[in-house]
Amino acid sequence: MRGDPIEIVREVNERWATRDFETVRDLMLASRDWDDAVRRFEEAGVPTDPIAPDVEVVVDAFPEGGDWIGQSGRDGWIAFWREWVRPWRDFRLEHSDYEQIGDHVLVDVRAAARPREGGELVELPAVQLFRVRDGQICLYAVYPNRDEALAAIPRD
Repeated sequence: MRGDPIEIVREVNERWATRDFETVRDLMLASRDWDDAVRRFEEAGVPTDPIAPDVEVVVDAFPEGGDWIGQSGRDGWIAFWREWVRPWRDFRLEHSDYEQIGDHVLVDVRAAARPREGGELVELPAVQLFRVRDGQICLYAVYPNRDEALAAIPRD
């Protein structure tokens, strides 16, 4: 997938907003690594995201998230998402206010989900920060607010 970084990120977020979350969750939880996940997603007819081999995951919005927060590489990407999707059901994602700064894209998001074991709806407002290189996501970061996301962008 080559093209405009905002459109690449928008397409990824739109997939998360519209595809059946329980199917994606179950596919992630069953996957051992990137190659296994790609195979499972293809067999299920679910598109995979354009992830660079050296992708970095930084999620400062959830400081108590555990050691799965700071992952790198495609297998790390799968490890992060396995842990992220594990506790949720009825997941929804709203995304808006896309802004490109160099090869970075900021997005305001609001995720909402219910715990699988029951309970009230949990809403998580945050700001995503992506870096796109050669049509692939090489950084996925989540911050609690726009100022922190902006501060994370390297200044040349």
